[in-house]
Amino acid sequence: MLGQYCVLGGCLAEIVFFLYKTGEAMLDAAVRPYIIRAVCEDLTRDVVVINGQWASRQKVVDNITMATIEPCFYLKELPDLENEVQERSATYLMIYRILINVPAVFLGLFCGAWSDRTGRKLPMMLPSLGSILAVLLYLMGLVVTKHTLLIIMGGALLQGIMGKSSVITMAVNSYVTDTTFQEDRTRKLGKLLAMNFFGLFFGSLLAGAFQDVANLHTTLATVAVFHGASVLTVFLCMEESIHDKMPSEEGFETDYNRHNLFSFHGMMESIRVMSKPRAGGRRTLVLVAFLAMFLNQTCKVGEQDVTVLFVQKPPLSWHASSYGYLLSVDYATMGLCLLFFLPVLSTFCHMSDISIVLIGLGCKLVRTLWGGFCVETWMVFVSVIIGSMAGVITSALRSILSKSVSDDETGKVFALASSMETAAKLIGSVTFVNIYAATLHVWPGLAYMCCALVYLTLIVIMVWLYKEVQLMSRYEPTSCLSGVAGYWSLSPRKTTTVVGKARPRSFSSIDRGEGDRQGGCPRCFTNHS
Repeated sequence: MLGQYCVLGGCLAEIVFFLYKTGEAMLDAAVRPYIIRAVCEDLTRDVVVINGQWASRQKVVDNITMATIEPCFYLKELPDLENEVQERSATYLMIYRILINVPAVFLGLFCGAWSDRTGRKLPMMLPSLGSILAVLLYLMGLVVTKHTLLIIMGGALLQGIMGKSSVITMAVNSYVTDTTFQEDRTRKLGKLLAMNFFGLFFGSLLAGAFQDVANLHTTLATVAVFHGASVLTVFLCMEESIHDKMPSEEGFETDYNRHNLFSFHGMMESIRVMSKPRAGGRRTLVLVAFLAMFLNQTCKVGEQDVTVLFVQKPPLSWHASSYGYLLSVDYATMGLCLLFFLPVLSTFCHMSDISIVLIGLGCKLVRTLWGGFCVETWMVFVSVIIGSMAGVITSALRSILSKSVSDDETGKVFALASSMETAAKLIGSVTFVNIYAATLHVWPGLAYMCCALVYLTLIVIMVWLYKEVQLMSRYEPTSCLSGVAGYWSLSPRKTTTVVGKARPRSFSSIDRGEGDRQGGCPRCFTNHS
């Protein structure tokens, strides 16, 4: 294609991820309030308020001189209706999460092993194509107002069927792993995640601005433009990162097996990555990393869905666009931390990935504890700034995973991680939205306290893992968790040409981690003193 002519050829994965996440953030920030508005309009379809009393719309038609108001514009003055809208919206938000995430979980599992055999480009394009088609349905819902909620749910299902963020996250992380040296892995994956947050920031900011100065139609059309740009960038500029990879002996003998996406064998290969026995205690690291990613994503999404309801209820009573601005600040601060603080922690301070995870979890714990007591707008924004270092959690955990598996498991491990994170979005939304709905009349902040309890549990688990790694480093010098006595080998298995540059695909499995010449531990586990 045109990859060799692209000026920014060395960071195409980051550009694609930025464009996709910008469109996704705009869509997410627009659709959540859209659901709440559609629920209210559905509840008040046949009634209005006339002179302070409920009346049918037919009465308005019969006597147009009466002073009427649309109930959905004055929810804070109608507390009974507001509570009913909040409770019913919580149910529809849960259904929305189910439809958008469950199909993506299964497609991600199929795509992992398949992309290891055939390439990363198609999985990068599918989610954007699904979002473009979903936008068309959401626009239809604005016209066919009698069935708006049903049409919104149909658009969510279409996004899920096409993979949403689960598939593209697997694809871009695998692409970066294919084309980087292992000692640069944490920094490069951190940069990719930073582009993720900057895209989410820019998209949320645009969503809030468009809802203030334009309308939902314009917002949805802009979403389609960003996703279209992402598809064109992949199609025209990116070169395959594994086109020269030789098929393995098992399951790749025929062209059918190499190109069959919906292969049960491929899905099982992705699942087995988590439980596969590994030398030197690496399976423990893989299992704990998966558990931490799952619980972190569960709380993250649950907190977001609770917040969109929490800030629209008194005493905060935010406008829908204000939530978009909150998301933009949240993503911008996390992106900046990943871009500037993560390289300092990993490259200059030489902190282990486990230590970096602990820093992020600590910030997230403080944020959720603070969030439950927010009664002023400034307090909500301060909670976001406090938790900005939480962005390093996912980057460090993915780095641990990429350094703990073999070369031919790259797509599988990221597919399983993305699918688990997508499943966590569903579980987090269902769990915490139901907690919020059940405790709304007692204390709305109780859902935040439940998040804090999960983060506290994760901190305990990661501290235990850190101590276990240190213990193995001391008493099992032959373990990959300890320092490797000898030398640091830089002999790659193969090279891959990407945008005209020869780069190592990966190192031999014996060279996992960042062992130093003085017998230091792999940096992804702990530093050996």
